[in-house]
Parts: sequence; structure tokens; C-alpha cells
Amino acid sequence: MTFKKITISNQSFIVPTWEEMGELCFELSKKIIESGKEFDRIIALAKGGWTWARAVSDYTKIQNVGSIQYEFYADIYKTNKTPKLKQPLPISVKGEKLLVLDDVADSGATLHVAVDYLQKSKARTISTATFFYKPWSTITPDFFVYTTDTWVIHPHEIREMVELLSNKWKKDGSTKEEIRNYFTLLKLPANQVTYFIRS
Repeated sequence: MTFKKITISNQSFIVPTWEEMGELCFELSKKIIESGKEFDRIIALAKGGWTWARAVSDYTKIQNVGSIQYEFYADIYKTNKTPKLKQPLPISVKGEKLLVLDDVADSGATLHVAVDYLQKSKARTISTATFFYKPWSTITPDFFVYTTDTWVIHPHEIREMVELLSNKWKKDGSTKEEIRNYFTLLKLPANQVTYFIRS
């Protein structure tokens, strides 16, 4: 699977669809299954891993799913100093074999702190999985599908991206018409873009 890189105002994006993300869930799950590794639980990193954890759970037959949430990104390509834990695990994972799932390994910082947190929670083993991997990440996931050096816009974050990008492009001096054209180039759903631009 390949994704077309779209460059707008000196910034590149790839924009996988729901269908393409479904295919990536399948491809990632195949890698996990074919590794022969067994897991007791998927730990979805919120918010990026939430949406896809259900599909990966189905494909891999890893029935137990948990979640922890970190806050790291402050804006497009802007992060806080370190990921901040917002939602800890509500359950014990002591002695469990865990698969940590996130959407993208970008800087690698969130995966690092999550693995450290789970080690301190006395997990037996911890493996990591993402759909997208960026070459500069300080951690290479045990399982990933696609390598990219661009910003990924997921289909489950339309409002967030419309608001962030609109604000960024306004500050850069783009007109309302230019901003609408940018979203058209990104092939985001026009009705959703229109709705959230005016809200």
C-alpha cells in the first residue's frame, strides 16, 4: 500500500481513508500473528490507538484490551516537553504479555514513556505496534506497516485537524478561500470541513 504525499504551504501530509486504515489494521495484525508471539492484552495509547484497537483485537484474537492516555502534541509538529500521563491503567497488568498499540511512532517519546510505565506496572513482556513509523523515531516498533516522513491525518480526527490547520493557515496569511482549497486538496470530507470551519 502506498499513500500520495500532498504538499501544502511547505508542509507534507498523507491522508489515509477509513478503508485504507482498515487494510492497515489487517496488515499489522498479520505481522503480529505471523510472529508467533502470544499476548494477553492490547494496551491502546489514547487517543491515537483507540479507534484501531478493536479491529486489531478481532484479527489477532487478543481478547483483552486496556488503555492509557498521554498528552504530547500541542500543535502540528509541536509537542510538549515530555508526554504527560492523563489516564492511567484502571487494571492490573502484573505478569501479562502486552502489545502496546499506537497510530504513529513519530518522535518515539510516547512509546518510550508508555513502555516504562508498563514495566513499572510489572508487565511480563511488552511489545510495540504502530501503523506508521517515522525514520527519526527514537524507538522502532516491534510491528509496523508503513514508513513515512510526513504528517498523517487520520479519518478519526477530522474536526481536530480542520481546526488546527485552519488556525495555522490563517496565521500564515491564507484567505478563507485558499484554506477551503487546501482541504479540498487533502480530500477531507467537504461537508465535515464546512461544518467545522464555521463552528
